Amino acid sequence: MKVLRIFLMCLFAFNYAYSQVGIGTETPDSAAILDVRSEISPGVYGGLKLPTLTLAQRATITAPIPDGLMIYLSDGNNRCLQVYDGTRSQWMDWYCMNELPEVSLVDFTGTLEVDETLTSSYTYTDGENDTESGTSYQWYRADDATGTNVMAISGATAATYLTTTADGNFYVAVGVTPRASSGASPGIEVLSPYREIEFKQTEIEFAIASSTIPEDDVRTININILNPSPTVATIVEVNLNAASTVGVLGTDYDIDNNSVAVTAFPFTITIPAGATTASFDVYAYVDDNNAVDEILQLDLQNPSGGINPIIGTVGSHSVTFIDDDSATEVAFIAIASSVEEPLTPGNSSSIEIAITNPSTVTATTVQVTLNVSSTVETGDYTIDYDGAPVTFPFTVTFPAGQTANESFTITSLNDPDASDELLIIELTSPAGGIATPILGTNDSHDLSINDDDVATVVEFATSTFSINENDIDTITINLTNPSATVATTVEVAIGATSTVAGAGVDFDIDYSSTTVASYPFTVTFPAGVTSQTIDLYAYDDVNTANETLILNLQNVSGGFLAQLVLM
Repeated sequence: MKVLRIFLMCLFAFNYAYSQVGIGTETPDSAAILDVRSEISPGVYGGLKLPTLTLAQRATITAPIPDGLMIYLSDGNNRCLQVYDGTRSQWMDWYCMNELPEVSLVDFTGTLEVDETLTSSYTYTDGENDTESGTSYQWYRADDATGTNVMAISGATAATYLTTTADGNFYVAVGVTPRASSGASPGIEVLSPYREIEFKQTEIEFAIASSTIPEDDVRTININILNPSPTVATIVEVNLNAASTVGVLGTDYDIDNNSVAVTAFPFTITIPAGATTASFDVYAYVDDNNAVDEILQLDLQNPSGGINPIIGTVGSHSVTFIDDDSATEVAFIAIASSVEEPLTPGNSSSIEIAITNPSTVTATTVQVTLNVSSTVETGDYTIDYDGAPVTFPFTVTFPAGQTANESFTITSLNDPDASDELLIIELTSPAGGIATPILGTNDSHDLSINDDDVATVVEFATSTFSINENDIDTITINLTNPSATVATTVEVAIGATSTVAGAGVDFDIDYSSTTVASYPFTVTFPAGVTSQTIDLYAYDDVNTANETLILNLQNVSGGFLAQLVLM
């Protein structure tokens, strides 16, 4: 009986051991073969830890591996709860651990002004080295650097952000939310520091650098205002540059500034808050006696109001007044004339100078000069201008308003030269009148003085003569109508048909007590002299025939238009 009792107790214990197991509890759940409670001791809790293996350790599990065997794989960044699939004979990931991606050093760069682009920057990391993909951005606006009253800026969800006027005098920051291409994602948004966005400096400049205005017309001069303050008006002065060549304000031109006539420089232009343009009008009046374009140079200066205003690149504007007058012009009426020497009528010539577009207030003058190419000699003529004798160069004056021609008279004098003479008379250096006076087409006049003298004539006294051998003879060369002031020269040459052997053999010629060494040779008649002689020496030779020496006169010069006459 005792043995039976012990057997029954063992059987009961065996059945109890292989039915339900409780860990941390004496009353395991009836539905669980193993019930593990989390409380280790009162107030102290724990969890279930599966066997932890590396890949190398997992490979040592004895085969066959039962279907459903569970382990915790921890090998580098690979951390997964795994279950063995006996059907596929492979380990299956039940759940893998993965860290969220992170960003750090979130910031942005760019000019902290309105209408400037800001660019975000950050550093991306991921515990499992999952690559970045689809990271998102959000730009925020706040009242101060601590983020007071922060609000997300609508539509500002790119890596860059173009600031707007709404950001002016507020603070902006960028939030970056990291996203990975695989694994756990997205990460937690990280904000950059808040930084203040300022309005740009107000910049004032002319719309263009220059313009033109015909006389009796008006032009509007535009001014551009960049980055105007939305709340504060902008003020700028317009001043007259010293380089201006225009006349007097109120006389030659006027300026209308917002329907107010400008009376002095500088004048002030006020641009309302938020306005981007301003303008004023310039009126150019018609003037007389001023055939020149004039320049009105205007400068912007002393900007104020707006947002720390400055003068822009186009700080000056040049207005050209296009003149409709023509410059005064002077010119000879004719380009040529002639006079005779006093022995004949008509030895005076009146030469006229005309004026076009004379000034009614300013006299016009012009210089009358003699060109160096003229062939006339001093003392061969006289000049009379305005009832008085003058000499080259002299000044001709047209009084203000005179339209009639001016003239001067040249009278030829008798001279001993038998040659025509030429005066090339030129106009130079016009001055006065309208604008810069100019010379017309006829700015030169040729005056010819026709000579009344008879030309000088050079000839042998006789055309033939004879001489015996070993003898000497004198040959005379005559000069008719010699000049009293100018010498005459003529060359003596041996004719090609002469039969003599040659100078120094059959003959020699002495001129001016000197034996001629080469031919042709020159005979000179001093001024007023009418004849010259040469001596011919004939030498004895063995030739029994008569010989002929032919002498020719050539290349006469000097005298009165000297000419050669052969007898």
